[in-house]
Amino acid sequence: MLTLTKILSLLVYPLSLGLLLFCLALLGQLKGNRASAGIYTFAAVIVLYWCSTDYGATTLGEPLESAYAAFAPEELPNADAIVVLGGATEGVTRYGRGSDLNDAADRLFTAVELYRAQKAPILVLSGGALDGEQPESEAMAEKLKLMGIPDNAIRQERESLTTYENGVNTASLLSASGDRHILLVTSADHMRRALAVFQAQGLQVTAAPSDHTMLSGTQTVPRGLPTVERLVRSTRAIHEWVGFWVYGITGKLAPATVVEPATQT
Repeated sequence: MLTLTKILSLLVYPLSLGLLLFCLALLGQLKGNRASAGIYTFAAVIVLYWCSTDYGATTLGEPLESAYAAFAPEELPNADAIVVLGGATEGVTRYGRGSDLNDAADRLFTAVELYRAQKAPILVLSGGALDGEQPESEAMAEKLKLMGIPDNAIRQERESLTTYENGVNTASLLSASGDRHILLVTSADHMRRALAVFQAQGLQVTAAPSDHTMLSGTQTVPRGLPTVERLVRSTRAIHEWVGFWVYGITGKLAPATVVEPATQT
């Protein structure tokens, strides 16, 4: 599953797709087919440009985020556990101390906010690592302890490498104590897939999304100009579209629903 998702994503990520199109253009040029070389070059430029603008990033990402707006803690029900998915840290750095936070660090801040609002008595951190590396659950635990979360409130799921494994392993961990209702904390653009995975494991899931990237108001850089940040947002969104499709055709998902605060119990 991990390999299939990664390969399919790489084939449609803007940067890798653009480079592939440029390679095809070069091949056409070497074969003397200037027409095909021109078409491939034009396609590569369009892909890279559109995905690097706010128009492209918003078109790809807004449908994922708009379904999962953020809730204040008082709008959410109490639960058995707050589950935080890995993705907020970069791994142990070569010259630093421990693992650095990345753009998804809001997941940790949302989890702390929910815990301090007494929405659940424990935090379950889900995220493993490749052999020999520090599990992401451990890296997140270190950050949360620095934020004042007591060690006895933290549970770690250290083995998962994918969203599906997050769901399976976390459900198994919680089943030992009979906990079923969770507040699921992950990035808003990742929530649709994560929610459906955890629901498929028989858990009662309330979405607690964070890390929203759709900006409001006037932007400093005009929307039509390309930036690296916008390319990253487009790439993240494409990864989620591909991941949801792969999980769907392989039977890893339950029907995903948006749970409104007024209907939660």
